[in-house]
Amino acid sequence: MKWGGTGLSERRNFHEALEPVIYWNTSFVIARWDINDPFHHECVAFSQRLMAEGVVCVVSDFTYNEFAFHIIHRELLRESRRTGQWWRNVLRNQPHVFQAAMNEVEIVRAELERRTILLPVTETAHDLAFTLMRQYNLLPTDAYHVAVALDAGVSAFVSLDEDLLAVDGITVYMPT
Repeated sequence: MKWGGTGLSERRNFHEALEPVIYWNTSFVIARWDINDPFHHECVAFSQRLMAEGVVCVVSDFTYNEFAFHIIHRELLRESRRTGQWWRNVLRNQPHVFQAAMNEVEIVRAELERRTILLPVTETAHDLAFTLMRQYNLLPTDAYHVAVALDAGVSAFVSLDEDLLAVDGITVYMPT
């Protein structure tokens, strides 16, 4: 196993049986809303299937943080390439670029709020995240996503991040 887990997670494609509650990892959220993502259409279709079949979809603050950063950073990088500036200088010197990106962030946020339930980040989830980092060599944000979900009793995820497959006892839906 690549990351040290025993490989007891279950990988499912978007056409297989659904769990009643599924956590939306940020990679799925980004692909779902970014029309240029190679998995965009598959992710849109899967999110529609989840809604049609009454699956409870959940996220955490980590999902919101990462997708917001992705959108803002993408727009700052575009301007950076256009002007030859470092993206952080674009952030400091051209606030209109940030504000324009925030328009898209707020649209995605509203859609997420409409389609998902926000899970709380508890002290137990914080502790579990560090255990998951150590046990499965997960990066911190990946570990927090899994910890928040598991702490809430959710063991099914939709993600484009194969690192989650290292975690024993979870189900991960991924595009084919």
